[in-house]
Amino acid sequence: MNIRVIGVVVIIVLFALTSGYISYSMYGGTGLKDVYSNKNIQVIQKTNAGSVPHEVTVKNNGNDAITVKKGETLASSISSNMVFAEDKSIGPKTEGTVKVFSLEPSKRAIAGTKLLPVNTTYDAVTQVIKSTDLSNSDSTYNAQLQIWEIMTGGNLNPYSGEPVALVKNKNLKWSQFRQDISKAKSDVMSKFNVNENELGSLKDKKLNIGQSWIDNTINYIKSSLGI
Repeated sequence: MNIRVIGVVVIIVLFALTSGYISYSMYGGTGLKDVYSNKNIQVIQKTNAGSVPHEVTVKNNGNDAITVKKGETLASSISSNMVFAEDKSIGPKTEGTVKVFSLEPSKRAIAGTKLLPVNTTYDAVTQVIKSTDLSNSDSTYNAQLQIWEIMTGGNLNPYSGEPVALVKNKNLKWSQFRQDISKAKSDVMSKFNVNENELGSLKDKKLNIGQSWIDNTINYIKSSLGI
């Protein structure tokens, strides 16, 4: 191995370590599901039915920072299930507001309800979330409809819980809402290259939703060394 190659490897390793430290500093901490059982964490539905995106309050009463990540899900027996729409670190003895999307259109979100962190959602839903601009109301609206289309296998009922509340909240005409649902369905089929009959099985598909910085660094080193 010549000096040039050694130099490239050293630079890449240093960059990787620096990136990892920065990543941990920004989003470091124990995962939400991992620490929820110690009773120091509370997740509470903040917004009422029909909000897009929804928001939850994450209260961290513990002594360590915790991390919430896009795609992690929150369940409730009475309120609509939710999925985190952003990554956020919550420091010890603090609370934070985190944006989420509804996963369960047939049920309405109920503000004040405690939610239970369970696992991660389907790859297709996570991919929709990652391509959404949370600062843009049109983007979040379209993302919510696409998530509902994925979760219902293309059979979203517009006259059920959250959709009805959304129409009222946004003061939409039903004709326009039905058109928006149809467009969201087409967008999902185009995004994931499936037809209408395949929408029902989309949740079962494993998708490439991006590699970690570690994976990217390893691949770059291999490429540089010709491995």
